[in-house]
Amino acid sequence: MKKAFSKVGVVAAAVALSVPVLAGSASAFDGPAAKNSWGCDNGYPNRVNFSYHPGTVTTTVYYNNHCSYKVQASVRIEDHNGSVSIQCFSIPAGKKSHIKFQQGASGFFNGIYKGC
Repeated sequence: MKKAFSKVGVVAAAVALSVPVLAGSASAFDGPAAKNSWGCDNGYPNRVNFSYHPGTVTTTVYYNNHCSYKVQASVRIEDHNGSVSIQCFSIPAGKKSHIKFQQGASGFFNGIYKGC
């Protein structure tokens, strides 16, 4: 009985299929993935959680608010010339969603902070 695929052919196909996926995802981001969270003011174990992956022009922040109240947070965006912009936003109680921030091609998303 003749084999339909050789080991070399299967490995070559797997490598060929993986290259476009890796190349496409690596160029979409210019910063490492990051997370931040803090506890609710009304007690443990409830928390508000954030994750984001800075992009070249925009950064999408994903959040999950386990607190029973609206949480205030801020992001810090720096421009290439050193100017800093602080943008505040509110996260509704018990909500999980995302928000997109525009930093421009020369800007840098520099994290999420508690309060405004």
